[in-house]
Amino acid sequence: MTKVSVKPVGIRRALAADAGALNQIRSETPGPFAPTRGLERHLAEPAVYTYLAEDEVPFGFVTVGPATDLEHVGLGEIREWFVSATYQQRGYGRKLLVHGLSVLRRRMCDSALIWLPVEVTRTLDVLLQHGFKTYPAQRLVNVGELSSTEQAYLKDLSDYF
Repeated sequence: MTKVSVKPVGIRRALAADAGALNQIRSETPGPFAPTRGLERHLAEPAVYTYLAEDEVPFGFVTVGPATDLEHVGLGEIREWFVSATYQQRGYGRKLLVHGLSVLRRRMCDSALIWLPVEVTRTLDVLLQHGFKTYPAQRLVNVGELSSTEQAYLKDLSDYF
């Protein structure tokens, strides 16, 4: 039996100095999330928390905070969730998701909302395994000349740890 060497991975709060590396991850990673704004703004926004996963360099991150639209005021939202392609399917995305949900719960959110493009399947499987349920809301997101329909998913956090 061959043992796989696993490098130590840390998760820490992102700093303003990390914005370039995180924007790089975002731009290089095919993912379900349309960038909503520069990470520099996320990192400076009160009540919004970005945590990154890193070994020698950052390779993934999750950004959580209050819901971004007025219709869902009072809910916590996973705003972005990225893991570099070379680190995917190793459990790091799940680790970041759980960390983000824990932060929302500590911030007294009873529910977590996340939006996914309707064509995404692998990310949806992870969310369903973590107790997210389809929420009756969709939205059309335009980024440049591209548009995507996103479905909302909700997780009850009232009994989360």
